[in-house]
Amino acid sequence: MSGWIKCSEQMPELPKGGGKAWVIVYTPARKAQSAFNGARFLYWNGIDWRYGDGSRFEHRVTHWQPHLTPPTE
Repeated sequence: MSGWIKCSEQMPELPKGGGKAWVIVYTPARKAQSAFNGARFLYWNGIDWRYGDGSRFEHRVTHWQPHLTPPTE
């Protein structure tokens, strides 16, 4: 899985001063794999994974990767 980071090795770094770390995650859970081949856009709050609306993602996340950074120019 090129570009993916194992959750068992490293979790996303939270922004300075607290907040949310928006990333792309992978879950092996069949119920959560209905779209995007198991990949989802979620945030890590330092405790658990959340959807954009703040509700808790109830499935196991095994890998993550940073979200794309926008162009600077």
